[in-house]
Amino acid sequence: MTIHKSQGSEFNQVVLILPHEEMPLLTRQLIYTGITRAKEQVSIVASEGVLVTGVKAEVVKATRIEQSLSNA
Repeated sequence: MTIHKSQGSEFNQVVLILPHEEMPLLTRQLIYTGITRAKEQVSIVASEGVLVTGVKAEVVKATRIEQSLSNA
């Protein structure tokens, strides 16, 4: 099951398997979602580099609300 499909669900144990290479979609929010699906135990299978890079990456939300407020 993917992390996206697991949203809203909880499991006693979760194994979070990350890709072998860094990917733009692997962000802190996605890793957090995967970890928080576990009620009791989580295991992360990943290289240290991929995990660290993912934790440092944040989703940048592209909204225009700031621009709209400054023009008001």
